[in-house]
Amino acid sequence: MKSAVIFRLESLLQEKKLDGTLAGLRLDAGLRTASTGLTALDAMLGGGWRRGEVSEIVGARSMGRTSLLFATVAAATARGEVVGLVDAVDRFDPASAAAAGVDLDRVLWVRGPALTVELSRPPVIERAVHQAIRAVDLIVRAGGFSMVALDAADVPSRHLRALPWTTWLRLSHANEGRDSVCLLVGESPMGKSPRGISVHLEAARRWTGASAQSRRFGGFSVQLRAGINGSARVEVSSTGSSGSSG
Repeated sequence: MKSAVIFRLESLLQEKKLDGTLAGLRLDAGLRTASTGLTALDAMLGGGWRRGEVSEIVGARSMGRTSLLFATVAAATARGEVVGLVDAVDRFDPASAAAAGVDLDRVLWVRGPALTVELSRPPVIERAVHQAIRAVDLIVRAGGFSMVALDAADVPSRHLRALPWTTWLRLSHANEGRDSVCLLVGESPMGKSPRGISVHLEAARRWTGASAQSRRFGGFSVQLRAGINGSARVEVSSTGSSGSSG
């Protein structure tokens, strides 16, 4: 186990955006990974999500965050593993997950409050976020789960940015050395651990037609950018109109 001094150093480097200097401390021998459910992405990441680390899926609405999360959960349940899914604001759709290949019998679903107009006040959202993070921490510490995911995709980024850095430090510490992947899903970067992975989903508009008169909007080209300790690679993963809510 790492000392509190090392954790503090890593966190300070992350705050100053200097965590790339930790690359020399990374020990890849015997690296344990879990598939993302996408062969090409697994190849980019050296096998998939890193076990014992906190990783994240980041992107705007309709960029494919939920699709990637479902692919990862489906791969885990297909291996006979159990997954904990903490749904911060009640956005998980079991029917869509099942259609994506998720074995729902192997998923512990923790539901937060739905963000209706009445429940969209800042204090309610803040309480939902704190309860969701607490639930993730408890599931990680309980053990027995191959993956624990926090889906905060519909939580406004300002509420997540307002959290103290120690929130993610505690989560990283709780998952260190375990066989579980801790996965955060949201609109912007939250708090991956120093050796965790950030997958950013971005999009560029596509146009069809050979002339100005025939030019038509043809959807989006979705780009996937994956980074470990600040290094980034870019790959076009899919194209088409943006039809997914996540």
